[in-house]
This record gives sequence, C-alpha cells and structure tokens, in this order.
Amino acid sequence: MKKASLKQTHIDNTRQSLKLGFPVKLVLTLCFTVVFFCTASPAYAVIPQLLGPLTALLSIIPQILAFVGIALITALVFARDTVKMLFYKFRDAAPVYKIIVFVIGVIVVFGATLGIYQMAQTPTPIIVGANNVKANRAWATFRGNKNRTGHLDARPGPTNGTPAWVFKVEEAMAVDFSSSPAVAGNRLYIGSSHGSIFSSGGATYCIDTESREVIWRHVSPTPIFSSPAVAGGRVYIGEGYHEDSNCHLRCLDAKTGEQIWSFETASHVESTPFISQGKLYFTAGADGVYCIDALEGQEIWHHKGGHADMSPVVHKGKLYFGTGYGDYQIYAVDAQTGDEIWSKRMPYPVWGSPSAYDDLVFFGLGRGNFSDSDPIPAGKVVALDVETGDTVWEHEAKDAVLTAIAVQGGYVTFGSRDGSVYYLRATDGKRKWKTALGAPVVSSPAVTLDTVYAATKNGYIYALSTDNGKVKWEFNTRTVTRNVELYSSPAVANGFLYIGTSDRYIFCLGGDNDNEIIGDR
Repeated sequence: MKKASLKQTHIDNTRQSLKLGFPVKLVLTLCFTVVFFCTASPAYAVIPQLLGPLTALLSIIPQILAFVGIALITALVFARDTVKMLFYKFRDAAPVYKIIVFVIGVIVVFGATLGIYQMAQTPTPIIVGANNVKANRAWATFRGNKNRTGHLDARPGPTNGTPAWVFKVEEAMAVDFSSSPAVAGNRLYIGSSHGSIFSSGGATYCIDTESREVIWRHVSPTPIFSSPAVAGGRVYIGEGYHEDSNCHLRCLDAKTGEQIWSFETASHVESTPFISQGKLYFTAGADGVYCIDALEGQEIWHHKGGHADMSPVVHKGKLYFGTGYGDYQIYAVDAQTGDEIWSKRMPYPVWGSPSAYDDLVFFGLGRGNFSDSDPIPAGKVVALDVETGDTVWEHEAKDAVLTAIAVQGGYVTFGSRDGSVYYLRATDGKRKWKTALGAPVVSSPAVTLDTVYAATKNGYIYALSTDNGKVKWEFNTRTVTRNVELYSSPAVANGFLYIGTSDRYIFCLGGDNDNEIIGDR
C-alpha cells in the first residue's frame, strides 16, 4: 500500500477546530478516513486483490442505511414525543448541531430509499438439484485446451451481443467473478471471491446454462481467482491471491460440488491446472510447479525455484511454464519427471499462459500487472522451438501481454494492456491485423473459425472478424452494472458467450430476448 502522511496544521487552525466540539471533529475524522482509504492506491502483484473490507462494507451500506432509516421512521411514528424532545435538546445545544442533523438526515433518507429500492428489486433465488445434465465434455485446462481458444464445440459463437441471461449474486457482501468460466455440456463452472466487513473467502459455482439455476456452490475459506478445469466428472480449482499462503488446489465432484480431496501448497494457486493422462500440472506462486495424481491428489514431482502464476501447458512430452519474479525465465521440463530440459532468459516478466502449436510454444511477456501499467510499459509475444528453446520469432507490443496466446487456423491471437488485439501468423509472427479497442485487454480472447471475442478492462465485450479485425458487434456491461471491470476471460460454448465480472454478475451473450437476472443466495 502507498504510504500517506499527515501534515501538521497551524496552531491557530487547531485552536479554531477545538471550538467546533467533539461531534464535529468526529464527523470530520470519519470523512477524512473514508477519503484516505478511497484514494490510497494499493500496489498489486500481477493478479490484484480485488476484494477488501472497505469494498465489502460499501457493498452493504445501502442495506444498513435502509434498516437505520426504517428504524428512525418507526421511532418517529411510535415515539414522537420522545424523539421531539431529544431533537429540540440537540437543536438548542449549539447551532452546529443543526448542520449535523441535517446532513445525517439527508444521508439516512437517501440510503433508506436506495436500500429499500434494491431490496424490492431482488428476484427470488432458485437453487436446485443436479438434474438435466447433458453428456459432459472436458474443459481440461485454462481456456479449455493447449491452444487456449476458449471454444471447444463445433457450434459457432454468438452473432450478436444481446444478453441471453444475466446471473447476479444477491447476498449482502462483495462478490468478484474474475475467474474465467469453464463450460462442460450445459454446466458452467466458475470461481469467485467473497468479502464481508471482517473476513474474505471464496466459492466455486456450478450453474445450469439452460435453466440458469445454481446447481451447487462450494465455499472456500480463501478467495478464488483460479479458473476451474473439468475432466472425468471432477472440477479442479486453486485458491488464493498473491499475498496468500498455505493455499490449496481442490478437487470437487462435478455433479454435487462435494470435495473429493485437496492438495496444500506453501504459496497461492492462481493458476488453472493442465490435465493430461491422469496427471495435474499447476503452478503455485513462490512454491514452484507441481505434478500430482488427478485421482488421489498425491504428489508425483515438485519443481522448486522460481515464481510462476500461469497455467502451464503439456506438449510433446514436456511441460512449459514461465516466471514473473526474480530471473525472468521460460522453462521446459520433462512431464514425467520434472527434470529441466532447457530454460531461456526473457527481458520482461512472463505472465501469459503458454499455448502450443506444432513445433512452437507461445508466451506473453510484459511489465505491469492487471491493474496498472508499468511507468515504462513494454510487452511482447515470443514463439520458441519446443525442442531447443530457440526464439523462432517475437512480436513487440506497446504494453504488457498478460493474456494467454490463442491459436486457431494457423494464427495466434492475443490482447495487450496497450488496448489492442493482435492477429499474427503462427509460423513467422507476421501481423495480419491489429484492432485498437480503446482500453486495456487483460483477459484472454476466445477464438472460433470466423470470430475473435475479446473483453476490455473497462467493461466492453467485442466480436472481431478473423478476416480483417473489424468489429462485428460490441456490448457494454456497464449498461447493466456500473464500474464493472473485466478480468475474466470469455468462454464460447453452445452458441453463447459466457463471462464473469469484477462485480457480482455473470453474463451470457447471444440471446434474442430481454435481459433475465437470476439470483443466488
């Protein structure tokens, strides 16, 4: 956190402030505290801690003020004489109380009105059993596969940005869906961070994409940024932000949400595991990289050293990953033993989850993080030979490339904090097109044969033509909820686009009907 210092005031001003009395000083102190915490800028790792006690408190202030307002109205009705007597005593004590009473009254009335309105708008939540399950398809890693396309089925993506439905958590707490959804059959799985005034935690949700009902929710004591992987009737998901330690990778029953096993690490698990041949490969922050048995959760090997937060990729018998702290390196290790085969030093931190195509592996690099650009921004994508680690080509960007590199139809696609989406030939890095979207792109694009779906941090979702990069359609999530940010990466499945938000919403786009908001509790 940035440090803030308080300058000493002049003695005359101090004496004058003392004349205002204790209540006024109390009000001024509270106002200063709110301003101080709202304007202080935290220093984030690549994954920001998106929830905190202040955020949680702000999320339930309307409800608190609503109850206070209702209590005051009740007191005015049923104890009018007593209330009047107290009011006149306060009014006559000093002129400043008139101002205090007026200001507090305005705040309470406004809060009561807003809170009552929000509670009146709350739909009835629906929680059901696990029925109507289609044949499951695996979503075995971040973005679904080693090409990181975010699209696995044969159906095309949505041709319009009309919301088919909007899911909203109605609980009186801060909720963050910056995890990226995994869609298997008609089940959407996504992680979340929850914040209350005095604590924080997380949860994994399973939602029916057709009935839009919550099938189950598994609560975690630690916030979740990790995106789930789904295979063999199980859901695998990590937990924790950069500052968290002793976090777990959890294995849940995909049908019921019951925990089957958990694997503890010394650091955090922001990454999504890569599932291959009955093994789970995942990074664990400062605790290195693990390979564990997918069935029992037992350790097979542990590659120590380096700080990695990405989802690794397995290709041609090797596991590839990069590090974002200390020495910036890209590694290739034996997928069976964890023994290092080669490593290559990089000029910038390696954050983007790698993808693989033929004899190449692709990584995104860059300074800065999800929240802020570096004072001297820089970024690039590198394509390395899978056997030797030699650089085949590299493409510079004006800011960090934090997204996974999607590979589709012989081209690679990625977004950058410089506000653009790039479309390059996979074999030599020659650019086919670049489209500026006007805001940082920090989540990974989803790609079909004819469309690239990308989200900007400031809440817009775009569909771009793979032919020329022109915008087919766009949707502004802030028409539904203000100040939302998009760290979640879109998933395209069943002809729709699914994406989470930094607020309490999940969007499904590609519909032809009015918005439907589904509640949860």
